[in-house]
Amino acid sequence: MDGAKHPGLDGKTGTLTRGKQADIVLLNATALNVAPLNSVPGAVVSLMDRSNVETVIVAGMVRKWQGCLLSADLGRLRHELEASRDYLFKAFGIRQDLFAYS
Repeated sequence: MDGAKHPGLDGKTGTLTRGKQADIVLLNATALNVAPLNSVPGAVVSLMDRSNVETVIVAGMVRKWQGCLLSADLGRLRHELEASRDYLFKAFGIRQDLFAYS
């Protein structure tokens, strides 16, 4: 609540209240990377990573459901990322060898 109150946003965010916007992340606490679960806060901070994110809701819109991204063109994103990499390698004269150790 304090994170929303300080900038004056507590009227529309900061708590899970009807009429307010909320971003919600549901984490998988049964995954092997957190077993055995001894402390929920400790597991979230120290053990969990992006693979534990099961569901994401942003301002009431489900963006990820049961581990799958919704409304994301991953093929296009991969193409854009590879084009950016290729541009940077060429711009800085770096020989591209995907199997070389750095």
